[in-house]
Amino acid sequence: MTSILVAAIAVGTNSWLLSQSFSLFRRTAAAVIAAAITVLFVWWGLYWLPACLLLILSLWDWHRRKAALSQLIICGDIIVAVILSFWLIALPYVWLLLATGEIHLWQSQRHWPLRLLGTGWMLVLALLVSLLSSWPQVVLTLAIALLLLFMTELISFFFTQQDAVFAIGLDQMMAQYSQEVQDLYANMRGWRHDYHDHLQALKAYLDDQHVAEARNYLDSLEERLDTVDTLIHSGNILLDAIMNAKLTLAEHAHIPTNAKVFVGTRPLIKDLDLVVIVGNLMDNALEAIEEQPDGEMRRLRVYIAILKQQLYISVTNSRPRDQTIDFHYASTKNDKRGLGIRRINKLVSKYGGMINRQYEDEVFVTEIAIPLAQSK
Repeated sequence: MTSILVAAIAVGTNSWLLSQSFSLFRRTAAAVIAAAITVLFVWWGLYWLPACLLLILSLWDWHRRKAALSQLIICGDIIVAVILSFWLIALPYVWLLLATGEIHLWQSQRHWPLRLLGTGWMLVLALLVSLLSSWPQVVLTLAIALLLLFMTELISFFFTQQDAVFAIGLDQMMAQYSQEVQDLYANMRGWRHDYHDHLQALKAYLDDQHVAEARNYLDSLEERLDTVDTLIHSGNILLDAIMNAKLTLAEHAHIPTNAKVFVGTRPLIKDLDLVVIVGNLMDNALEAIEEQPDGEMRRLRVYIAILKQQLYISVTNSRPRDQTIDFHYASTKNDKRGLGIRRINKLVSKYGGMINRQYEDEVFVTEIAIPLAQSK
């Protein structure tokens, strides 16, 4: 009787954990059904069949969601549980439950002390379950199940709260970039509107042989143009605006730049999405360069073009020596750089694109490829 209860609790809880992508009702139904089937099979002495069902569920979920390698590790643990259940009856299910909980902990936490603490507790609990027998084993298995359910729900609540904070920061970022786009458009429309007037004024000075006044007028225009240099002429007005604004910031910070942008006039992605992706890439690159100590080589290289029906963006920036960034960690931070990384990842994923980030000799390279719709 105790073996039946231990197996039912462990398999039911494990079914709940493995079906985390389902709705609450479907998760509960899966756990109850799995526990009931376990009772039936164990009653018949078929201890290995519940583990086989867990294996099928895990493999199906992994294939459906194209989950990470950790899901395959869970599948491997289940296979071990199937084999051990021929000799150890219900114990492998408890170990399997502990292993699944440990994998979930490692997936959700990147804080090493917490990981090691969790692993230690899992080993202690596994040892206790192995040493105990009869009803104490049932009670401990139930306690483990409740503990793991509490942990998963607590982690889920934590990430829900973090997503709420992220949403607030994201709204602020989007508002900032939206205002920046509007200002850039207004600036460009103003120059386009004044362009004819400037030409007429210069023509009048030259017609009257007032060369000195014409030169002074040109000097005043040059000072105004220095606020945003027109360094890029890619064919896309919006891309030109954001790139010229960022490259002007780099020039004022005395950062050598090499930028080549060729996209033409064909539609790319949504305007605001393009501004957010390019703007964040440039902001992160400039921030990394400015963190370099004086005396180190600073440089920024940008290449944007359409290659094989894809919008290709490459940003290479120098970085402080020995600086590395854990992008899994940075993408969960709610500071400006963390929000930028998360927003870039989300937008590139939205268009089915790919991101490659890598460190090379004293530089950091980000490459993005976004498929473009076929032009008709």
